[in-house]
Amino acid sequence: MEPLYDRLGRVRAWLHAEHARIISLQGSHLASIDGHSVYDSNGQHIGWWKHGHMRNTRGAVVVWASDAFGLGVIRPPQMPPPAEPKAPVVEGFQARATPPAHPARSASWAVEFPF
Repeated sequence: MEPLYDRLGRVRAWLHAEHARIISLQGSHLASIDGHSVYDSNGQHIGWWKHGHMRNTRGAVVVWASDAFGLGVIRPPQMPPPAEPKAPVVEGFQARATPPAHPARSASWAVEFPF
């Protein structure tokens, strides 16, 4: 799993790329990635995943991986990641909402987390 960092460089979640999931620091399912869309555990569209980072529905950067590019914001120094959680339980997919149109890319960080 790969750490996902927030606007302060802290690890906020893990990317389980093999299953296209965003996992909490404790190992529970937070969101799934389908193409460029990100859905919460209830199937609601909460953002977009592209170039190693997630943007919320307003276009602000939520989390980013070490290899992310095209953020449009200043990347903070990365803090050391905590220990990886045990292998997460991979649940079945929920019915998903239709993603809305992409907002304009924002040159700002998201203040709130959608998961």
